[in-house]
Amino acid sequence: MVYGKFWASKQGRDRSCLSANGAVGRRQTLTRAYRILWILFFGLQIADVVTTNYALAVPGNWEANPLMQLSQTHLGAAWWLPKVAAIGLAAAVAPRRSRQWPILCAVSYYIIIVSGNLACL
Repeated sequence: MVYGKFWASKQGRDRSCLSANGAVGRRQTLTRAYRILWILFFGLQIADVVTTNYALAVPGNWEANPLMQLSQTHLGAAWWLPKVAAIGLAAAVAPRRSRQWPILCAVSYYIIIVSGNLACL
């Protein structure tokens, strides 16, 4: 087969194909973006807990999520502990280099949730 030697090119195997000025490869860029999305997700979880506490202190506001409402009823001020457990489980189970759309959807969803909490203040 004439084309056999071209399939495994040196450029595909060699790591020196990155530029000398420190350009980052595609995989490292995706990993960085994935980490940033997870950091945003964790930050939005904290913002959700804080803004929910402030919004619930305003008369006339209530928790729309029935699971969190049940947690608030039974755990009182520590209602956010099951949320921390669920987020920790998600972080442990999620593969490092999976697709980014699930975490991007979750970040977008929690931006809307935190914005709604802020609107109630």
